Amino acid sequence: MAIPKSLENALDMLPHLALCAIEKRTITYGELGELIGVPAFFMGQSLDYLRDQILPNHKLPRLDALVVNKESKEAGESFYAGGAEGIDKSDFHDLLEWERQKVYGYERWAEVIPRLRVHYGGEEYARSRKIVLP
Repeated sequence: MAIPKSLENALDMLPHLALCAIEKRTITYGELGELIGVPAFFMGQSLDYLRDQILPNHKLPRLDALVVNKESKEAGESFYAGGAEGIDKSDFHDLLEWERQKVYGYERWAEVIPRLRVHYGGEEYARSRKIVLP
């Protein structure tokens, strides 16, 4: 069974984002795009899928907080579903850093990511894309 491309891209992002979380680092949109074979400007919908569906449905920290703009080193304004309008720049940075600390502190990424990929993509998808996390 084929899965929607935005979901497939979101699932392909998960192991790379989990590795960043384990290593306590961020990744640029461009770097992540290269890893999954998608131009950086096409990743918004997949990151939204992580933000709105996958992560909250499983009560997981916001892995998407690790994806940053190359120049600003900040997440895009769509990091918050309603956008960043009305949020002070300093508050936005502090909230983003708070989210990142939760991601870095979560210790079960290597266990959870393979399960999420099977849950949302199915056994066939998971078998076709082997991952190894520390």
